[in-house]
Amino acid sequence: MDLETAVRRAFAPAARPTRVGVEVELIPVAGGERPEPARLAAVFDGRFAGAARPGFEPGGQLELSPPPMPVHAMVDTVLDLLATAREFAARAGVELVAAGTDPLHACEHVPLQVPNARYRALQRMLDEHGSDGRRMMRLTASLQVCVDLLPGRAGREQWLVANLAGPHLAAAFANSPSLDGRPAGVEGARTGIWTRVDPRRCAYDGRHLDPVDPVGAYLAFAAAAPRLPLPGLDAAQHLSTLFPPVRPRGGYLEVRYLDAQPDARIPAAVHAVHTLLTHPRARRDALDLLLPGLGDLPAAWRAATTGWTPHAADLLAIAAGAGVQPALAEVAR
Repeated sequence: MDLETAVRRAFAPAARPTRVGVEVELIPVAGGERPEPARLAAVFDGRFAGAARPGFEPGGQLELSPPPMPVHAMVDTVLDLLATAREFAARAGVELVAAGTDPLHACEHVPLQVPNARYRALQRMLDEHGSDGRRMMRLTASLQVCVDLLPGRAGREQWLVANLAGPHLAAAFANSPSLDGRPAGVEGARTGIWTRVDPRRCAYDGRHLDPVDPVGAYLAFAAAAPRLPLPGLDAAQHLSTLFPPVRPRGGYLEVRYLDAQPDARIPAAVHAVHTLLTHPRARRDALDLLLPGLGDLPAAWRAATTGWTPHAADLLAIAAGAGVQPALAEVAR
């Protein structure tokens, strides 16, 4: 498969767009140290593993990835799985921290806990652009929301809104006040890290966006990003090594810019993203608000690190006006 075909497949709409997916990342801590993934994996039973599909990020961050389902069921499922995960972790003497950045450690204190060939190659390539690539891989945790992609114009609107809303939703749900184990002085340290990682792979400058030709713009972005030097890396696998704020995944969009959240804020975060992308009026209102700022996207991302942007409250109000519960106005305060 060539790269153009892979990108077009990545933007293919869902067959029956009725579901949402959520991936929750948590930072394990045990006695002030980051435990090895095997310590947690050993205590999970088969039932939990089947429901949560746990995995581990490069720095040992725990990821829970239940199968997609309707949004209300997904929120309830995620909260139940989080409670269960904490019970298992406690048996292993591990605390699971829900924050966008590790509150205790700097990179030099967190080894590459999943040292496979992919992560080693990625780390070497990101090192060419400074230390934030390692910070991203080892110290950060996110709440990712995946929304089924609609066909035609609605899908193009979803893509634009998902991306343009990024700085403002990241600010509204900022939950990373630490950097390298010390107070960062801002609430959005994780967002700051991501904006400084190699733009050829992460595109927080908006280079992957075009309102008229989204597929063509993403193809150009993907073609310009250097490929990891791994044997047999095909076009689809190359796309999986790109980390823009929103990633098209073939049938759905993966919204990647939210910090890991405390349990009480997960429903609001998931419903906000889901509503802005799937409710026709909310999506159009959000697009009218945000599209004029496309050229200012890099500045908006820089502002998001502070935990405030001019349109954060506006987007939450749009989502709340479309019937999202719980009331999102409380989040923006």
